Amino acid sequence: MGEAFLNLQFRKSYPEFTLELDVSFSTGITSIFGPSGSGKSTTLNCISGIAKPDSGHVELWNRPLFMSGSRFRRINRPPEKRRVGYVFQEGLLFPHLRVRENILYGYNQTPKNRRHLRPDHVVEILELEPLLHRMPSTLSGGERQRVALARAMAASPEVLLLDEPLASLDMQFKGRILRHLKSIHHDT
Repeated sequence: MGEAFLNLQFRKSYPEFTLELDVSFSTGITSIFGPSGSGKSTTLNCISGIAKPDSGHVELWNRPLFMSGSRFRRINRPPEKRRVGYVFQEGLLFPHLRVRENILYGYNQTPKNRRHLRPDHVVEILELEPLLHRMPSTLSGGERQRVALARAMAASPEVLLLDEPLASLDMQFKGRILRHLKSIHHDT
């Protein structure tokens, strides 16, 4: 087990439930399981910065992404400054950009010294070459998920959050993608 790289201690309340977390994740591949409505997506949203916890902290590599507390030490980094890749279950893409431009978007926003994966390598492992000139509106659900995953990976995030991103893929293709993700994780 590796060192803790992600520390979560926060509370997030909604009218229907309250999520309270106090957990640290070690380096490696981790899954969060639970029934529908148990807070899995809320947890990912708070890590990514899409949702703001009511109190507590979120730290990535001991760097605060969110911290409540005294008025002099409040931190809430915007999502684009967190170095977190997030792939939603729906495979959200920029509708006005072709597949190639969707993938290059995150890569081009990443400083050169932080780029670890080349877009062409990501396109190859996710078998996206035939789709590069297509618009998102012409893609199937599985194709959209693969493109969203490619865009997130091309940005070389420090942590990659996946909210059921492979749900629309067949088992054989899902297995190939998971093997590639494990290989990339091992190599970086």
